[in-house]
Amino acid sequence: DVIGDLWKAMWLEDLETFDLEADEMQDAIKKWESREARKKSRASSVGSKTLSGTYVTRPKYPNKDSSKNQTRPPSARFANTLNFVVDGIENGIVLATSFHANARHGVLWPARVMHVSEIKKGVNNQYSRRGVQKVHLIFLAPYWNGQSSARAKSSATSPQEIYSSGHLFEMEQLEPSSDVIQKYPYDNTGVLPIDQIRGAFRFLGLPKAAFSRYLDSHRLAVALRGYSKLHLAKNNDINNASAFASLTDCHTLSVRAAQFPPELLNLPYQFMLSKIPQPAERSSLLDSDDGEEITEPMLKLNLILRAMSPPYCFGGTLVKTDEDGKNARSKEAENSTPSMPSTPQNVPIATILSPDVKSLELSIRKFASEDLLCLIGHGSMKSETPPGISPPFLSLGLQLSSLLTKLNEESGVKQASNDHRKRPSAFLSTCLMVKAYGEDVLHASKSPPSGCNMAHITTEWRKCCEKIYRYAVGKHSSRGLGNGVTVVITDSRCNLHLTGNEGFERSVRLPAAIRGAKKAGAGQNVNMPLITKVDDIYLKLAEEKILPMAHKASYLKRIKSKILSIAPGAIGAPLTDDSDGEGGEDTLGSRGSYTAALSGVAAALDGVDRVVRGHCVNAFCAVRPPGHHAGKELRAMNAISNGFCLFNAAACAATYATMSQSDGGHGLKRVCIIDFDVHHGNGTQDILCSTHDPRFLYISVHAGGAHINGYEETADDDDDFALRRSLGGSRNVEGIFPGRCGDTSPHPGVLNLPLGQKVTAHGIGNALMSDVAPAVEAFAPDLLILSAGFDAHKNDPLGMGGLSADDFGSVTSVCCRMAASACSGRILSLLEGGYGVPCCVPRDNLFLPPEVNKTSNTVPQHGTDVLMKRLDLGEDMPEGMQDTVPFLFQQKLDKCHAEGFLDCVREHVSALTKCTRGEKAA
Repeated sequence: DVIGDLWKAMWLEDLETFDLEADEMQDAIKKWESREARKKSRASSVGSKTLSGTYVTRPKYPNKDSSKNQTRPPSARFANTLNFVVDGIENGIVLATSFHANARHGVLWPARVMHVSEIKKGVNNQYSRRGVQKVHLIFLAPYWNGQSSARAKSSATSPQEIYSSGHLFEMEQLEPSSDVIQKYPYDNTGVLPIDQIRGAFRFLGLPKAAFSRYLDSHRLAVALRGYSKLHLAKNNDINNASAFASLTDCHTLSVRAAQFPPELLNLPYQFMLSKIPQPAERSSLLDSDDGEEITEPMLKLNLILRAMSPPYCFGGTLVKTDEDGKNARSKEAENSTPSMPSTPQNVPIATILSPDVKSLELSIRKFASEDLLCLIGHGSMKSETPPGISPPFLSLGLQLSSLLTKLNEESGVKQASNDHRKRPSAFLSTCLMVKAYGEDVLHASKSPPSGCNMAHITTEWRKCCEKIYRYAVGKHSSRGLGNGVTVVITDSRCNLHLTGNEGFERSVRLPAAIRGAKKAGAGQNVNMPLITKVDDIYLKLAEEKILPMAHKASYLKRIKSKILSIAPGAIGAPLTDDSDGEGGEDTLGSRGSYTAALSGVAAALDGVDRVVRGHCVNAFCAVRPPGHHAGKELRAMNAISNGFCLFNAAACAATYATMSQSDGGHGLKRVCIIDFDVHHGNGTQDILCSTHDPRFLYISVHAGGAHINGYEETADDDDDFALRRSLGGSRNVEGIFPGRCGDTSPHPGVLNLPLGQKVTAHGIGNALMSDVAPAVEAFAPDLLILSAGFDAHKNDPLGMGGLSADDFGSVTSVCCRMAASACSGRILSLLEGGYGVPCCVPRDNLFLPPEVNKTSNTVPQHGTDVLMKRLDLGEDMPEGMQDTVPFLFQQKLDKCHAEGFLDCVREHVSALTKCTRGEKAA
């Protein structure tokens, strides 16, 4: 009886049985009994005979107004499912997860939502038993249906043919939810972003042979979406759509989806796709000199349909007018022949424009688009100024002319050996200042020219200035300087931070990071220098100017006094607990921790200078302790501790980069921080984005979410308590460090993307392509800072991630492409978390007993017969550094020998290096 009541209560209220309290149980049982009584009453009343022999029917609900056609409302558990809407549904294309037996679970694939008019009556189009309506989806070029055909496998001659042997379209019916259906991320109508699609594919965990099928699916998706966006009427009336959905017993998505004409849906897509060459066959033809990613023309379905109708089907020429005869803004793009480029369009990031220009006027035209030239008065080759150009816009042309004149003069000057770095650095600073000045002029324009899209002009202005920046870097590049250079910066003083060997943040993390960078080529190539000591001038700059701007004076004083109170030989002392004993004892250190943390910030400032001044394309700072949990004050944003962090190097670097040149900074207008540590960077958000500052955009992809961390109590909390419980949250859940601060985005300057209990490749890949990339493109930063944490690795002792080392390389490659498009590839990467370092062997082997088998790097544990493998860091292990990890912790770290923190750093630095050389990820 008790079990039966439990089951009934669960079925009735859609609650988990273990969540039911005693009072909830009693209430549920009463509701169950009431429902059973109503059922019996209806069964006995409907169809009963009177004494006269006639049948009498009674209202379905006898206690309510029978004149109303009432139906039982659906379960609260599926209320959100019934009202689920995805952005862009009016264009008919989404990303969806297939439940086919051969499909990889959780992989999002392009799909078309069928319009209600396409769904045949009576074919699985009613409410299911639980009151959930399903959506009919057509998956585009699926890879899984080819695998299901044994005949296809036997006849195929290559893996690619196996994945491409199935039907081009496959229908499935799915219950809509945010986990199953998501927004289609590629919104650039007219082109197919090949590099972005290639980057997204790396996160899917599919064989490389399936990429051609994945690319075909996006070719179809972009073509259909573009046709819908430009040629179909939109149904944006949500209320009418909901009403019509209820009348037709279908989901709202099916009503709001695009209604494509039948002739378009029946085009020979298989034939068209077979005629398009793969990117590998024409990669050299799709290279461009503007630093932008490789793209492919979109299939123009409207032109194909038009060519099939008279007079064009008889050999007539397509006219350059829209179908309705009106002039549209995109008529040339609509009617131009979608042929492949015949001249080079895209070179790697490191390749620069040819300097053989004959005049200054031609130089401006070489960098600026035609729209920008017309606005600034350089749209014609005549000497006189075109009429109608306002003075502010003319000033932009003068700024460009002055900038290029200076560049031409410097190009002809033979530079002294001690001047080969200063002169280009000064010009590049001027170039970025002109870029910022032009944006201010364009934004302040109150009366733009008629028909001028200022947002488009602003984008073109940014591109123009970045082209000049890249040109100047290329002119002054040499071996070890400029293009193709990645710098790795570290400082031995960071080893003074001694935390002991029982915690996660161990001293050996730094030598392990250096060894990983060396495996990627650091210090072994002139174009990949390893800087082992930061100039003292940066320590002074950090201590006297930058740190006081990031952290409050009371916090700096507390940290400094706490460190000074530590005994000279003590290690692993708590650093951030206050006089009341609060603050968390996870942040440990020693007498040298202040110098170590200060050196880490100094390395970040040095990296900013090297990247912005054009000495390198990007830089990686291997420093410790980490910093993204350190805020303005202790325990930022109500965190329970400082999470191993003392000073926030990422926030300091962003502050320094945006500080005016008159104050010693670089005067950059916008800096974006992307944090892919497994924890939310509450300290960075607290320092830079506690309120909306248009200079900064903080983006974090991390483990967490409201269903993990719980929720804030509100006045009406009891009303929706049952619904909240069904989400897995509760009032007393501690959740994932640092808490709820990363579950929401408080303003446009913050984009927090919690990925659940565990960070997976699917989750982070979809977040990067669907949310991060559009946000970075819209923000257009002048510098991209990466808070590079590797604790989301599958073997990390924290156990909160499922990423491989290759996945971190993919994340880095995606970030590099964002930076290449926005800011000529300028990236500063700072080491944050990542604790998968096995127990290490000191270089001199002084601490190993004589019976150790040195060839296998194993040592018997004290009091046991178990041999534990240790990691030998060789010369990168500082003299005297020990790593005596407790036995149980060693066992946990032992799997990191196969792949761990060191491998993640290697892949991260390798990806940075490949981007500077313009190489594409495999």
